[in-house]
Amino acid sequence: PDPADLIRAYSVQNAESGLGNDYVKRKNVIRVRMEGEQFLLQAQDVADVVEWIEGLHAATNIALDLDERVMPKGPMFPRRRRRRRPRDAAT
Repeated sequence: PDPADLIRAYSVQNAESGLGNDYVKRKNVIRVRMEGEQFLLQAQDVADVVEWIEGLHAATNIALDLDERVMPKGPMFPRRRRRRRPRDAAT
């Protein structure tokens, strides 16, 4: 994207993100609050919701200077994905 088209940039310092459970018009909604404003983002599926929220939490946890940071909440690294084994037709 062209930087001239940018309307506003937001910092993820002190941002809050989580599920938008109370928003019932659409599924897989993420609620993000930053700099006094609130945004609703819609993801494709539940896996994307989890990835987005974990990514936003990780970005928020490292956005402040080291001297100002508190201990991170929740997992900092992505979970390891397990490969699904094909089911045996005999069992």
